[in-house]
Amino acid sequence: MSVLGFLIPVAVLGLIAWAIVGFTRSRGAEPFTLATATALYARVLLIAGILMSLTGAGVILKAAFGFINLSYSYYNFQYAVGKPLPDGSVVPGPPANYFEQQRAQDLVLGVTLVVIGLLVAIAHFYLARAVARMPGGAPGWVTRGTLLALTVMTAIGGVPSAAIGLYQMLSYFIIGNLPQNQQPWGEPLGLAIAFIPAWIYAMTRLVSDLRSPPAVAPAAVA
Repeated sequence: MSVLGFLIPVAVLGLIAWAIVGFTRSRGAEPFTLATATALYARVLLIAGILMSLTGAGVILKAAFGFINLSYSYYNFQYAVGKPLPDGSVVPGPPANYFEQQRAQDLVLGVTLVVIGLLVAIAHFYLARAVARMPGGAPGWVTRGTLLALTVMTAIGGVPSAAIGLYQMLSYFIIGNLPQNQQPWGEPLGLAIAFIPAWIYAMTRLVSDLRSPPAVAPAAVA
């Protein structure tokens, strides 16, 4: 999951920038209250839960490709096994069921990530809804920032994975599954299938939200 390794530092930098924006806005027309802090927390964990579920879905797809053909998702050591070394010994290979165990572990990991991620996302979605009814519980920089952050994070997880997965899959089927260019494509392609639809949906919602005029608070009655 080399592509997903970029999500953590980007998420940390994004959270810092998000907090700076909130501090700046709190000095203006939108006061920073305890409800505002809770709303920010809820939406950060909502994004984390969604990303965890998408990652789990990608891992499940990787295992699914492995059920079709193990070499789609897991490196095949058969090219090195059996070659004699200078001292006359033979290169040892993995256990006979090594790749089946890896596939089963990926399946369990993927299901775990999906379940835990959904629970975290759902719990914090309802927390954000409850806090939104309170004064300062739904400022624009939090609500619209959520869509922006989700769009950026899913793009980082999906677009590079799609490029890498497509390249490796084409290399596998066109060049051939040779020892010098064997590149299992199940993992990046599985992540792309999971992240790309979420990225498109988040981007569509973000554009729609930006086009809609901001809500105007009703004037107070004397």
